[in-house]
Amino acid sequence: MENKVSFVLNDDEKKQIKDAVSILTSILEPKLTHLSADDKKELPKMGDKTLAFVEKSLEYADLYPGFMPIFIDVKEAKIDLESVKNLRQLFLPLERITNEIDSTMTLAGSEAFSSSLSIYKVLKNAASMGQPGAAEAVSELKNRFPGKKKTAVNPVG
Repeated sequence: MENKVSFVLNDDEKKQIKDAVSILTSILEPKLTHLSADDKKELPKMGDKTLAFVEKSLEYADLYPGFMPIFIDVKEAKIDLESVKNLRQLFLPLERITNEIDSTMTLAGSEAFSSSLSIYKVLKNAASMGQPGAAEAVSELKNRFPGKKKTAVNPVG
């Protein structure tokens, strides 16, 4: 088995990361909003292509204030635009890091699980040959093995 990842953090690194996440959370969490997936589906989206449109429309709103109806809050729209710009500067590098964290967790988990499956097979083989302690280890691992547990069938009636 080839080991493709060996991720280790020392105690100082763990503390620094925990502190950095704590700082991000304390600053951002009170200002952030939660939307459900359904809520997000219903909203018009602003992406790279629409950014220039939004910027230009707000310029025209300033240029022609007399055309703007009272229900359009241009000042708030400008705040929203700046929010998007600021949050994107945070989001893009954090998204890259979280994607790489997820990939590393997936790979490390796969490697650990694959090794554990091999260990289980070796112990089962050792148990079949009567090696001391192997049967007990197999029994305990069997109870912890992720998978479908056999359930008793209840007769109807």
